[in-house]
Amino acid sequence: MLRTILLYTLLNTGIVALQAQADEPARYPLYMQIGGHFSVLNPLEGFRQVLDMNGIGGGGQVLFQMGPGRPVFAGLDFSLVRFDEETVGFTTTQNGFPENYELRTRTNMLLGHVLLRFKPFTNFFLQPYADGLIGLKRPYTRTQYVQLFDEGEEDLIEAYPELNDNTFSAGLGAGLQARLTSWPDLLLDARCTYLMGGSARYLVRMDDPPAVIDDPIEVFEERITATTTLQIQIGLTLQFGL
Repeated sequence: MLRTILLYTLLNTGIVALQAQADEPARYPLYMQIGGHFSVLNPLEGFRQVLDMNGIGGGGQVLFQMGPGRPVFAGLDFSLVRFDEETVGFTTTQNGFPENYELRTRTNMLLGHVLLRFKPFTNFFLQPYADGLIGLKRPYTRTQYVQLFDEGEEDLIEAYPELNDNTFSAGLGAGLQARLTSWPDLLLDARCTYLMGGSARYLVRMDDPPAVIDDPIEVFEERITATTTLQIQIGLTLQFGL
């Protein structure tokens, strides 16, 4: 009789434990986050001495929770910002009618990182987090040749690169998410990230550019420095359980 009771107790305990493990994902769903942001990229140190302007643009990120109930997420983060632009317009005559064209040269930077995020769960609508990032920065300059029409319409005829380079990037960030709605789980997301960057070649506007130019690339010159930056972002993040 005693053996029967002990056996029943062990079996019952095992069943309860298995049920608890099975219920774990239900109590703690596995979360995914998809977000988009507006971004300001501020050059620092030697980079700032050469490029005395901020990059403006945007980007996004995709994050997956590393396990139900765990305050750790991993994913990808990217941004694209523009620093400077120069244009040259001209008019030609075709079959007796004027046609307007424009050359545009723009300096940009693409940032792509693998991201690891520590985000402790809170019962408050504000949720702080800390990020570690490793990836690359890609400064590049591109020229577009476009035809202009009435009412602001245009047609891209050709686009070609002027200078591209890649360099290592790594850094740390901190942010704060504020829940706007619970269904869908929409978060206002603000973050500041310090990103160390290796040396790279890029184009900047000359201190004393020519007064008259035929091509917008003529006002830029090549420089090379480290690419350390401070990135400030604000956007929206959608969080949902898988």
